[in-house]
Amino acid sequence: MLFAEIRVVTAGNRLVRFQWKGGWYAVTSVEDEWVDTGEWWHEEGEKTFYRVSSGTSVFELYFDAKEKGWYMYRVYD
Repeated sequence: MLFAEIRVVTAGNRLVRFQWKGGWYAVTSVEDEWVDTGEWWHEEGEKTFYRVSSGTSVFELYFDAKEKGWYMYRVYD
């Protein structure tokens, strides 16, 4: 699992693109979206996950509400 902080550009509530490992990736579609409450007993915040397509690759990103940041969770080749 990656959990690397990334930059995300949105337009309203829509994911447009994200920056990861120095490159920008356009979000062509959002395949799935879900909310995870995290390990609240360890004071983790709520995380909203997105499985997105970008060209020929699929990525899982999440927004951490407590940290107010975006993170790369998983890459499907």
